[in-house]
Amino acid sequence: MENLFFDIGNYAIWIFVVSSIAAMGLNLTVREVLAPWKKKQLLVISLIANFVLVPAFALLIITIIPLEPALAAGLMLIAAAAGAPSLPKAMDIVGGNVAYAVGLTMVLILATIVFMPIMLPFLIGGVTVDQSSTALYLVVFMLAPLIITMAIRAWAPRVAKRIYPVVDRVSDLSIIAILLIYTLYLFTSDFSMRAGALLGLEGTLVAALFILGSFGIGYLLGGPDPRNREVLAFGTGFRNVSAALVVISANFTNPQILFMILVIAAFGIVFMMIIGGWLYRRKKREGPRGTPDVL
Repeated sequence: MENLFFDIGNYAIWIFVVSSIAAMGLNLTVREVLAPWKKKQLLVISLIANFVLVPAFALLIITIIPLEPALAAGLMLIAAAAGAPSLPKAMDIVGGNVAYAVGLTMVLILATIVFMPIMLPFLIGGVTVDQSSTALYLVVFMLAPLIITMAIRAWAPRVAKRIYPVVDRVSDLSIIAILLIYTLYLFTSDFSMRAGALLGLEGTLVAALFILGSFGIGYLLGGPDPRNREVLAFGTGFRNVSAALVVISANFTNPQILFMILVIAAFGIVFMMIIGGWLYRRKKREGPRGTPDVL
């Protein structure tokens, strides 16, 4: 039964990774991909925030609040993974700069594919990371689906429009399946008591601090335009769970690492829903204030 749980969970992980990236690719246009390059200063700030400041913040947290090595590894994995495919959808809901969000997500995903294999051995002390396998998995399961679906979007937009809702729904269902399967396993096995003790107050506090701090980093560095500031805040607060799951599958078998990532992902969803809901209600009260910033 335990092996069946993990087999189903692993299949769900791969389905989520591919479908979430494919859904984003089906919505991308060349203009949207090129949009961030028109504001080079904001792009550089976005890259620094995601690949320097957020990982540094994660290191600071585990220095102040020591965690078990596997849980710390999970935190660093998610800290190194930027470019959540759900960022454009979140910006659309809260009325942010969707054009910049789409292009920035593309840039962050490509940067993550290069960044993670190189930097993870330095970020995760005492844990061996197979750089070649990590790079290969990221290329096969993230870059390739992204390129293929972008090509479909460019050459057959009607086909892309028809299949997008199906792929997007598969992505939503698969992440729900991952959360349910591994949560059920963790809390119905001998590992549950140890995991609960390890995570406990400290792990919960770390997950909450990391998400809120990451959001704050983006918000503070986002510049004077409120809509761009919102994009960067959500871009740093929403981490790329897909990339983190790919790296886990390529390198790790310890369920504690996966558990930490899923807990952080859950906290991210909760906090971003709260913050996004507040932004949406505020903008609805204020009403339209001129023409939206289009890049």
